[in-house]
Amino acid sequence: MTDSAPADATPAPGAAPLSFYDEVGGHETFVRLVDAFYRGVADDEVLRPMYPEQDLGPAKERLTTFLEQYWGGPSTYSEQRGHPRLRMRHSPFHVNPDARDRWLAHMRTAVDELHLPPLHETTLWDYLQRAAFAMVNTFEPTGIGPASDGRAAGSLPVTAAPPDPSP
Repeated sequence: MTDSAPADATPAPGAAPLSFYDEVGGHETFVRLVDAFYRGVADDEVLRPMYPEQDLGPAKERLTTFLEQYWGGPSTYSEQRGHPRLRMRHSPFHVNPDARDRWLAHMRTAVDELHLPPLHETTLWDYLQRAAFAMVNTFEPTGIGPASDGRAAGSLPVTAAPPDPSP
């Protein structure tokens, strides 16, 4: 928990309840989460190729604003990018169970670094797991299927077989 959201913070009588975003510390908490997550992604041989930009900064910004909005923070993500449409946005990428598990491993490390109270940690982790499982779009092994640029990585050319000259 950060100083901006003490564990015993409760809204004044008649005030709107705090959002999860506010309860866990707001913007700074989500920046810490995403920074820790992308430290792992940066060196991951399966996940890193899914990020076409050399600099992971734009990806960090997109994930930060998405998570902030989802958890009750500013609506910056939708203002800049429209509806999240997570499945559609991830469809060009080869998201198989290996990629999902790697994503979750890096995110688990990041969540652990936040040292959230147990209820907040469980709430956040439950969502992240459900989202990761929902993004799986293939069960093909890594290296087969769509690459980050939309072309099939490691795919074989599809051509007609030559006619068999034998009778």
